[in-house]
Amino acid sequence: MLIVFFRHGRAVPKEEAGSDEARWLTERGRCEVEAVARLLPVKPPVVYTSPLRRARETAEIVSRVHGSRVEVVDALAPGADLGVLKSLRLEDGVVLVGHNPDFEEMVEALTGGRVKLAAGAAAGVEVDENLAEGRLIFLIPPAAATRVHPCG
Repeated sequence: MLIVFFRHGRAVPKEEAGSDEARWLTERGRCEVEAVARLLPVKPPVVYTSPLRRARETAEIVSRVHGSRVEVVDALAPGADLGVLKSLRLEDGVVLVGHNPDFEEMVEALTGGRVKLAAGAAAGVEVDENLAEGRLIFLIPPAAATRVHPCG
């Protein structure tokens, strides 16, 4: 089964938003998320997202691009770990939208290798049926995606 770990896009600083939870995506962040979403090699059946605003906005963009439904999952808030996977109804191609360092640590725990997930990047990990191990199938950084789908 393929799980896509999609880090939220670039967001305004905490000082501008008033709190970390209230941070929203910048225009550049929105464009980068859309570019990465367009390059996903799967059509996600569902997009699970952290409740934080920047993650919800990222999930809405992925949903719009692919026509997927969005579900907010409190367990994907900052501090999430691999245990969240066992609490979700996972389907092939599901997208999880969340935060670092959580997602980098989850991908490393599944694959045994380190990845750098820039804001707005997506990593596809093929996992075994027990969610015990996996292998990295793709990594789409925003810098590469915007070469294919440039930001205005």
